[in-house]
Amino acid sequence: MISVHKNAARAGLTAALCAVALSALVRPASPASAPGPSACAPRPSWIETATTPEEAQSPFESCFSARSSLAEAVLSITNNRPYAQLLTVTGATLDLAESGFAGAQETAFSRVLADVSPASGPSAFLLGPSQSAILAIDRPPPGPAQDVQIVAAPGNAFAVAALAWRLVSAAAARGWLPASTRSCIASAVYGGLQGPPHPREQLERVDACVDSAPLASHAKRVLHGLAASLLVDRAFKEVIHRQGTEPRPARISFAVPPSDPYLTNPAIQLQGANIGSIPSDSRIVRHLGASGGVAPYRFYIVPEAGGPPVPSWLHLAADGTLIIEPPTGSLAVDLDVEVVDSRGEHSVIVY
Repeated sequence: MISVHKNAARAGLTAALCAVALSALVRPASPASAPGPSACAPRPSWIETATTPEEAQSPFESCFSARSSLAEAVLSITNNRPYAQLLTVTGATLDLAESGFAGAQETAFSRVLADVSPASGPSAFLLGPSQSAILAIDRPPPGPAQDVQIVAAPGNAFAVAALAWRLVSAAAARGWLPASTRSCIASAVYGGLQGPPHPREQLERVDACVDSAPLASHAKRVLHGLAASLLVDRAFKEVIHRQGTEPRPARISFAVPPSDPYLTNPAIQLQGANIGSIPSDSRIVRHLGASGGVAPYRFYIVPEAGGPPVPSWLHLAADGTLIIEPPTGSLAVDLDVEVVDSRGEHSVIVY
């Protein structure tokens, strides 16, 4: 049991959809600007089969990294296109804390996408044009077989994300992108994965984020100008066309075989779970341990049936890395954690 206590201490879219060409958005990428994955290694032993596109002509090429372990699969991935790609992960958990992106804006944008991802929906991240990333995918807990898929988002959401990223990048480069506006735009982009709504609705949401940006009058006018020149109908259609004519699907997949969820071992005990009180708006990182089994261990939060969901500000990676970033407020959280050793034996969870 982990116990955590926390103490308190629009104007312009119609014009924006005019037919302004953005040739730079779809210009063929120079091979030198998109180096392929590095430090490649065989797939982890707990993965039964895997398909990773390793050809340079693929929308994104990838391979497993030597950093992979019994607790997580680490993928090195490169976006081979001159526009941003919105990707989703299903069948396993993307561990953003252990992942690394080429730039701070990609990291921040992907963290917002993760924060707004519901537990029952796909997690999402964004790769900038011709950029690379290291992705950490947590090994699923013991149970039935899992099919893990990392794929490009559906067309409308994909294209809106590419346009929104152009706006975010341009605004950030000029110092006119408040964190709240970036978060607002990322939430609007993720909304396209749930439905999805008509792309005009998503672009209206992005424009509304610009309209509500906490900026001085001059900076807001400039940000509106960027939106009017970048959120355009022709560029949207060109991205849709490019994605629709890809010679092969943008997909990474791997299969995790089933494992017995009932191999309990009462001797396995969780260590380092007494967190105590944490100030609001702070960030702490702890590494949980275990004893009584055969290392290395894996760690999983086990939500109580019918109980409250796990807070979005608390994340436990399979390798035992616990990250807590409590927002303002005052509450206490109790969580059950299951420990699995290298033989697949589990600690006993009492509900």
